[in-house]
Amino acid sequence: KDQTLPARYARAISRYFSSGTQGAANDLDALIAEQPNNPYFHELKGQFLLESGKMKASIGPLRQAVALSPKSGLMRVMLAQALIGTDDPSVLKEAIDHLQKALVKEEQSVIGYRQLAIAYGRQNRIPEAQLASAQSFFFEGNANFAKVHAERAMMAFATGSPNWVKANDIISDVETYKKLAKQ
Repeated sequence: KDQTLPARYARAISRYFSSGTQGAANDLDALIAEQPNNPYFHELKGQFLLESGKMKASIGPLRQAVALSPKSGLMRVMLAQALIGTDDPSVLKEAIDHLQKALVKEEQSVIGYRQLAIAYGRQNRIPEAQLASAQSFFFEGNANFAKVHAERAMMAFATGSPNWVKANDIISDVETYKKLAKQ
């Protein structure tokens, strides 16, 4: 019976978990109609569509969320995930751009780095994909995989280049952690 905005927002979330995207669609559309400049309503709609496997349908709401909140790294990661999930090569550049901007703020985002690795891999940019994989494994806590991918990436980059330095840093950090763990 509570018709306050927070209550309706909560019901939309609850309805999604009990009835799926279709169940929550009317609730979310009503919230968006009431507050069209609220990025979180667009994000939630996009998230529900994304989680339901409706990648193309999720892009519009997620683009709107990012447009309304361009500093949100998490929204950019989600939008990039939707773009990559369409399997459309023409949107990979946009996805990479969103991920690069997002990872400045969300610098330890395992999902962000995994999505970046996928996007680079689909562009056949294998060294960049290996570096992004190394970063995702590193922040996930999988030191061995992080080191293997960083070593592979490092061999492809010019010595001293920014990506070479990133790969070298991962290798050095893994070695440091292993030494500390032995003590």
